Amino acid sequence: MLKSCVRKIMEYVVILFVVSILIFFLIHLFSPTDPVSVIIGGKGGTPEQIQAAREEYHLNEPVWRQYLYWIGGIFHGDWGTSYKYHTPVLQSIADRAPVTLGLVLGASVLSILVAIPLGVASAVKNGKPLDGALSIISLIVAAVPPFLLSMLLILALSKLAPAYPITGGYSGVEGYLIRMFWPCIALACSKVTITLKITRQGMVEQMQMPYMMNVEAKGMPRKNMIWKHGLKNAVIPVISILSIQIGAMIVGAVLVESVFSLSGVGSLLIDSIKSSDFPVVQAIILMLVVVFLITGALADFLYAVIDPRIRAGRKG
Repeated sequence: MLKSCVRKIMEYVVILFVVSILIFFLIHLFSPTDPVSVIIGGKGGTPEQIQAAREEYHLNEPVWRQYLYWIGGIFHGDWGTSYKYHTPVLQSIADRAPVTLGLVLGASVLSILVAIPLGVASAVKNGKPLDGALSIISLIVAAVPPFLLSMLLILALSKLAPAYPITGGYSGVEGYLIRMFWPCIALACSKVTITLKITRQGMVEQMQMPYMMNVEAKGMPRKNMIWKHGLKNAVIPVISILSIQIGAMIVGAVLVESVFSLSGVGSLLIDSIKSSDFPVVQAIILMLVVVFLITGALADFLYAVIDPRIRAGRKG
């Protein structure tokens, strides 16, 4: 088990190192924009200003040396300074992180709370009207992109609840939750269908297993049989899908944030790409890779917690 953990950590370190190299060199070598023009706020700077900016941001040195400065700073907690805002990159991301984290986590929770019970119900009623109705509704919901659903929700709220704060800022925890509720729904709806389908498929397979017949023959209530035994064995592929969907939700959050006028990490990334703010773009992309790796690691951990056969295999 310890060897497996060490090997996994080493794999993640190598992945992050390779990705950091690709991110940095692709951005700095192929971008058509001169970073100095972003730093000084235009192309009208004096030669002294241009030279000072190049020296301050190490732009007068080779790209490989700039990479060493950047990656060395990360190890010391310094992710660089924004070319556009002249503030620490980490601070810019931290200021907007609550919006994106709340949006992704809220949408993930809503998706799980809706999709898994409906998937189980669809499997239990396999071939019956409820199963067909859930399949049709889920497909319709999946066909509506998050940004379009966001606009439809805003339109509906503006007519039905004009006083509801669908745009603008918020204050306090209550204001934050109210402001994030509908964006979370818009983002979650696009992910419900796949989770529902995977849950249904897994449950249908488990309901046909011999051990389920044995459990039923022993007199266990059907409710306990479904939720305690069937779902436990059907949930592993669901965890795999959810770990992938979290990353997809971060991408989808960009559009939802834009429609609902939320200042999150997604909108910061888009703005930074448009303005060629390289340090911010590099940091956000690298952090997204870290998120993907962490969700993958959590999924592996949950596999072992749920299925004792996986734990036994790792110990062996």
